[in-house]
Amino acid sequence: MSNAPFSEYIKALGKGQRGARHLTQAEAFDAFSQLLNQSIAPEQAGAFLMLLRMQEESVEELCGFIAACRGKLPIELSAMQASVDIGCYAGKRRQLPWYLLSAALLASVGYRVCLHGASEPGSKRFYASHALAELGLPLATSVQHAQQTMDSMNACYLDLGIALPELDRIIKLRELFGLRSCANTLARLLNPSSAPFAVQGVYHTHLDERHAKVNETFLQQQSLVFRGDGGDPEVNRDRPTDLYYTHSGVTTKLALPEADGWAMKEREFSVETMLAVWRGDLEHGYAQQAVIASLAVYLMLLEKLSQQEAQQRATELWQLRHKQALPFHSEH
Repeated sequence: MSNAPFSEYIKALGKGQRGARHLTQAEAFDAFSQLLNQSIAPEQAGAFLMLLRMQEESVEELCGFIAACRGKLPIELSAMQASVDIGCYAGKRRQLPWYLLSAALLASVGYRVCLHGASEPGSKRFYASHALAELGLPLATSVQHAQQTMDSMNACYLDLGIALPELDRIIKLRELFGLRSCANTLARLLNPSSAPFAVQGVYHTHLDERHAKVNETFLQQQSLVFRGDGGDPEVNRDRPTDLYYTHSGVTTKLALPEADGWAMKEREFSVETMLAVWRGDLEHGYAQQAVIASLAVYLMLLEKLSQQEAQQRATELWQLRHKQALPFHSEH
């Protein structure tokens, strides 16, 4: 039923408890292409997204949706030669986005890090984009600007509104619906720079497993997905974390135990706190654990290290950081 009238897709999803079914991958590709192109009525778009929300997307549907999204990405993005893709979509509520320092340490040893994200204005969360400029990484104003910061700093931050405005528009419909849509999942899975390695943080139980299933269909990339702090790609050592590593269509699950200690909620979200920790002027138990643990799980993906080797290497990189310069700087 691919290339069917859009109403057929709504009917398939919404035909009651007994009659409803998931879309095939070809149907999902066609339906989402129409949604991205806005070639349907807004009422149809809303009905489609909320029906998907009610019954949760199947792996086949997600694969079709992702293919539709990737087909609309600017071709220049894959020429960026990113070595690792990290999606920053959740926004933080309890802690600052410490994983950004882990990303900065990757950049400092030569990895080309493509960070991408979106923000939802009404969500009262602290997003990566709220911190990065003060940490030394300018927010890209265009794909060309992203390429320039990548070449000079081994990192770039690309807002989804620049990388794929059609998907960003769907994410921002949350203000209208009061609910998130599958667009948040798709953005995390997108890997807009076609990097060979991708890191994804999710929030809800079982979403990590579903992401891993979709990652198994991406044979060109190796992936890590886990339930991170607030849903961002940051390891929270206050609880055990299941890590799902996918390579050549096969997923391996590793368990990271919780660490000793307990983290207080951040009283105020100030990037100055992050800079003070980076300079070594401030001791912050949660921060140091989060930076080292997040960096370690990234290195397990990138360098095929054991947990112990990765923890050791991440600790060394943290101890040897250039404390006098901003976390992101162009003297790498």
